[in-house]
Amino acid sequence: MRYCPLWINDKMKQIIAVIPAKSGSQRLPAKNMAEALGMPLLGYTIGYAKESRLVNKIYVSTDSGEIAEFAGKKGVSVIMRPAKLCGEAPIIDVYRHALLNMDERDIGYIAGLQPDHPDRTISLDEIIKYAQKNDLDDLISVDAGGAKNGSFRILKADALKEKQVSIKAGTLADNATNIHSIADLRMAEAALRFKERPLSIKIKNKFIAKDKPAFIIAEAACNHMCDMNRAKEMIDEAEAAGADAVKFQTYKAEKLVAKNAPTYWNYGTTKSQYDYYKNLDKFGIKEYADLFDYAKDKELAVFSSPFDIDSASMLNELGMSIFKIASCLIPDLKLIRHIARFQKPVILSVGGSEIDEIKEAVGAIYAEGNFSLILLACTLSYPCKYEDAHLLGIKTLTGLFPQAIIGYSDHTEPEKNMVIPSLAVAVGAKVIEKHFTLDRTMSGSGHSFSVDPKDLKNMIENIRIAEKALGEAGLGVREREQKTRENARMSIVAKNRIDKGQVISEANLTVLRPGTGILPKFIDKIVGKKAARDISENEQIQWNDIQ
Repeated sequence: MRYCPLWINDKMKQIIAVIPAKSGSQRLPAKNMAEALGMPLLGYTIGYAKESRLVNKIYVSTDSGEIAEFAGKKGVSVIMRPAKLCGEAPIIDVYRHALLNMDERDIGYIAGLQPDHPDRTISLDEIIKYAQKNDLDDLISVDAGGAKNGSFRILKADALKEKQVSIKAGTLADNATNIHSIADLRMAEAALRFKERPLSIKIKNKFIAKDKPAFIIAEAACNHMCDMNRAKEMIDEAEAAGADAVKFQTYKAEKLVAKNAPTYWNYGTTKSQYDYYKNLDKFGIKEYADLFDYAKDKELAVFSSPFDIDSASMLNELGMSIFKIASCLIPDLKLIRHIARFQKPVILSVGGSEIDEIKEAVGAIYAEGNFSLILLACTLSYPCKYEDAHLLGIKTLTGLFPQAIIGYSDHTEPEKNMVIPSLAVAVGAKVIEKHFTLDRTMSGSGHSFSVDPKDLKNMIENIRIAEKALGEAGLGVREREQKTRENARMSIVAKNRIDKGQVISEANLTVLRPGTGILPKFIDKIVGKKAARDISENEQIQWNDIQ
């Protein structure tokens, strides 16, 4: 660590990092020494503090001999705190105790860093400079939603001593994982794993990644109506339309639904869920083996969503390369863990789910060491009205799970422009799933809100146009703008003849295209100067024409 003291109010002031690391934790035992990718959480925070060029010294405040020994091995100092400052003692009191028990004097700021935020997204020096620039007594970290977390707390030492830190306070966002549970720990591991190299998933010859074109899934579900020829035709038509994958659904009615369960969708005439699904559950290991074999030499992938453990195991035995878990299965952690253990990429739809439920399901997948995860925003309504699509949920998922790939499962009815999927891509979706059928007039499944081959082709073409139109986020003059820029902008020209030695007035000047001369904003620098040569009417003026 490079030590770089700061001058504040003409006096040398030191910045001291304090890492509060008690031995106990109510929700996650021994949390501060819990390991993420083989390193204790405390180790990540010590490393983070050491990266700072502004911090002069690092202390760990603890009640634990084990933690004190670990800190010493990492080359940082230790302050042992009394029992009364453990448990649920206010963190501000812990920082004050550390300040009053360290050897350093002339301290300007205390940088408090809790160990349970290992995947910080902002540098400590940037945080400290923000506190200094705004002359804050107390700078508190918040997450992307504005909720307080413990990633950092920058406290002016004098205010901390005098218990006046609330006089001039501020906040700064750091969307680091705030670890309270095993699920949180696994999400932090995923963030750390993909910090330098974002997640990329290869399916056949296509890559699903944040820097790749959107991966398009034609959701065939059971719109094949248990007809193998129709299922194969759906694969062919999806490939012809430009889809990257076709996905089916695999279930047995008796393992999915009670016989008296009512329907919940807004299409068809079937009153019983059991009757509906029983009519569509005829495909088994033989049929899926045939479908996978049929598609093995094609560019697009073919896979299916299992709705029970036996179906998942059967599909895995057939060598299926990627698994999809439907939104309705998010509470079924046993099934989710079972699928995650295959160590194959998982697509998880999150419609109709609370954030805590999504986090729990994601944590269950990560807990199995499976970090190849795609989350699909969607609305659990069939069909979904346009005003209920809530595409901005894609951005919310991206903020909550930056380590995952985010996409959108679209349940809206097709319209002639197929605009919804393109809009989803525009707000960040890297996977699009759309229900697909050969004929929307068919009955007995979700044909009515599915796209047919023509709609699918139109949808994919629109998505590719949208991706081209999105371009780059940066601003500036682009290569294709240069010619127009030069010829559409204006330059300063002589409104009439100007003789050599004549003092140039504003009445002698005007501005006309092209913009290859002196720009109009410099006209005041020309007025009052003498002409260095004779300048003809309508002639562009150059800098060497004036003196």
